[in-house]
Amino acid sequence: MTREEDVLEALDKPRALYSIQMLVDPSNKSTDALQELLMRMRSEGKVKFDINNGRWRKA
Repeated sequence: MTREEDVLEALDKPRALYSIQMLVDPSNKSTDALQELLMRMRSEGKVKFDINNGRWRKA
């Protein structure tokens, strides 16, 4: 289970989805749960997504 705290810690610099996955939960092959968590965190204003370069960062 991926936690918000782990994701925020991994976002010490802007990162792509796959790099976040490798830092937070490298054993999980599916990024679906992480994407859902990031989308929920984005709607709460905790993270932002840069559509031009495809990277997530802290808000």
